[in-house]
Amino acid sequence: MFSQGFLGTAAPFYMDIVTLYFALLPFLMIAGIIMAVRKKFELHYKMQLSTFLLTLVMVVVFEIGVRISGGFPIFMQNANIDETFMWIFLVVHVLIALASVVAWSILVYSAVKEFKLGATPFVKSHKKLGMWVYAGMSITSFMGVLIYYFLFIY
Repeated sequence: MFSQGFLGTAAPFYMDIVTLYFALLPFLMIAGIIMAVRKKFELHYKMQLSTFLLTLVMVVVFEIGVRISGGFPIFMQNANIDETFMWIFLVVHVLIALASVVAWSILVYSAVKEFKLGATPFVKSHKKLGMWVYAGMSITSFMGVLIYYFLFIY
C-alpha cells in the first residue's frame, strides 16, 4: 500500500489508486445518471449506490494512507509548488468535498428510503440535488487530481 505507485511518480501505491478512482468518478456517476434518463431506475439506483459506497471506501483508504504516511506536510517536502497556494487549494478542496459528500449522503439516504418504499422513480428535488452532487463531486475529483499533479508531477 505504501510502496511506489504504478503511475510513474513518487506517490505511494494507495495514492495512485485513489487518484485514478477519483479521475474516473465523474464518468461513473454519469453512467448511473444515463440509466435514470433511460428510465432504468433500478439500475440507476444500484449503480449510484455502489459508486457512493466505493467512493466512501476510497476516502477511508486515502485518509488512513495519508495519516500513516505522515500527512500533507510530508508530501509538500518534495513538491515544487508554493506551500501557501497548496494549503489554500487544499482547504477549498476539502470544503467542497465535505459539502458534496454530505449532500450526496442525503441524496442516497432519501433515494434508498424512496426505493425501498416503492415511491415514484422521479422526484424533481432528487434530480436537482443530484445535479448539485454531480457538480460538486466532479469539482472535488478534478481538484484532487490537480493536487496529485501539484505534489507528485509539477
